[in-house]
Amino acid sequence: MNKLENYRGSKPENYEIKLRLRLKLAKEKEYLDIKDVSVLSNFSISTIRRRIEQGVLKPIQDVPNGKLLFKRSNVEGWLATH
Repeated sequence: MNKLENYRGSKPENYEIKLRLRLKLAKEKEYLDIKDVSVLSNFSISTIRRRIEQGVLKPIQDVPNGKLLFKRSNVEGWLATH
């Protein structure tokens, strides 16, 4: 079963619309959360967390048990090298 077949009970068309909207918004934001980075990079959230632990990708805000924020230009630079 792929992501589009069952996304929390929603229809595949709705998931696709939500994903495209999130991608469009992520391209316009200056600061991104980890979900935005996942959508832009096509990497899973767990892969992004591993890259942070490895020191390859650095958030600009890393509060214990808090939201990770990334500067879009840093994420785009990271993606250009990978």
